[in-house]
Amino acid sequence: MHPVWAEATTVRAYVRGIEADYRLCALRTSCAFRTVSDDAALVIAGLIPLRELVRERSELAETAQDETTTASARKLAVRARSLANWQNLWANSTKGQWTHRLIPDVGIWTGRKHGEVDFYMTQALSGHGCFRSYLKRFGHEREDGCPSCGRGVMEDAHHVLFECRRFDEERSNLEETFSPERMVPLMIESGRKWEATGKFVAKVLKELRALERVRNEGED
Repeated sequence: MHPVWAEATTVRAYVRGIEADYRLCALRTSCAFRTVSDDAALVIAGLIPLRELVRERSELAETAQDETTTASARKLAVRARSLANWQNLWANSTKGQWTHRLIPDVGIWTGRKHGEVDFYMTQALSGHGCFRSYLKRFGHEREDGCPSCGRGVMEDAHHVLFECRRFDEERSNLEETFSPERMVPLMIESGRKWEATGKFVAKVLKELRALERVRNEGED
């Protein structure tokens, strides 16, 4: 038997309204800019897609009287299917490609035992933040190049976090080889590594924000 409210999710007008609220919840949970895609925002925030939550509740309601398994076992099985479905959606999404490179596996990310994202970490994970390439894309900068690394080098999240010579010293303080493919796995390894990476990211983003303010003041 389906929950009464589940029928409402078959009406597209209702779904759009609910999805808009759910997107806003993901953006607020992760402290993300509104320009971040739904798919990336949900992953960063660790919020299972709304349709999967609806399916979960419906399936659990239908099997509530099943005495062959325990309620906890049913919940675990249903959640495992949700994660598998979400992983498939994420793997095939054309949105949030930078986020996907950093967080390819939603199960590992959402199943971590420590660590919360904040305003600065979300900028790093989404690529939407105080990076000149992002700011130019949305009309807040005239140039997208890195002011420190020479002509033709774009200042995006990848360059700033992993390549830019301005932050070589800070990057060298991290214990391991730092790359897009290793960043999240390192953070998940321990609370200490999560904290160290978070401090590095925050320092970098704060400096970028300070430089942005200086540029803006110079144009006034």
